[in-house]
Amino acid sequence: MLLRDAIAEYLETRRVQNASPRTLASAAQRLDYLSRFLRRRRIVRLTAVAPKDLTGYATSLSRRGVAHGTKCAYLLSVREFFSWLHERGKVLVNPARYLQTPDEDEAPLPEPPLTEEEVSRILDHLPRRSAVDLRNRLHLELLYGCGLRITESIELKVADIDLENRCVRVRGKFSKVRVLPLMRGTLGALRDYMALRRSFLRGPDHGVLLLGKTYGKALSLASLYPYLRALSKRLGFKRRIHPHLFRHSIAVHLLQRGADIRHVQEFLGHACIDTTKIYLRMVPGRLREDYDKAFPEIAVRA
Repeated sequence: MLLRDAIAEYLETRRVQNASPRTLASAAQRLDYLSRFLRRRRIVRLTAVAPKDLTGYATSLSRRGVAHGTKCAYLLSVREFFSWLHERGKVLVNPARYLQTPDEDEAPLPEPPLTEEEVSRILDHLPRRSAVDLRNRLHLELLYGCGLRITESIELKVADIDLENRCVRVRGKFSKVRVLPLMRGTLGALRDYMALRRSFLRGPDHGVLLLGKTYGKALSLASLYPYLRALSKRLGFKRRIHPHLFRHSIAVHLLQRGADIRHVQEFLGHACIDTTKIYLRMVPGRLREDYDKAFPEIAVRA
């Protein structure tokens, strides 16, 4: 089977499985990059792809100066593609089985997290005078309490919320779904917002949880940034507060409180534990040492 045909079939399968257009476009770009690399080696058939070819591909990404996060994403796409081929019997041996993502020590550390006291200060000082205030409060509670990516938060539906069981269904990257518990603060913010949510509607209700002020459409990606800039200025923060900082912060706080790194991986929706391991470099030395002893296979060098 030709590599290009296998890629086309894989992408069509992902489309049928309701992968988002953004996810499909990213996968197509990454696999096309791999295909062009292999063609330069005169490899066009699946059966001709060997582990050394994929290792060479990883090396070429480094030589081109591809950023750490981008390299991880490209190699993860390769691993997922060949795993899919192997599961369906299109290749007898998976050449990407032992393909390594970049070592965590190559990755730049995320910026310092907010402290738990700083998070409490932000959430405690949020105004609650209007429906917009309650929506913004819920948004920040979701970003921190559920560790959501901003795209995951604005794509939430009302139907994703299960108040009876105090959990939320989240669609993450690569259309992977995870179910997360709702913390007490998030649950309270949700109930307050839902009491006034319909005031945003200007027409049919399509079930989007976080609504914008214009015609009741979904909140835009960019809408939270100026709000956070104004909030951080009002509270006297000298650093920039942005949506993803809440996700970074809850990851570190969970580890500091002794959460299992594999549970944190599931909580954040990381496809690869290598991504989660970065946060171990941001917790106290003794805790990091405890993880090294308990999980030698995921030990992180200081």
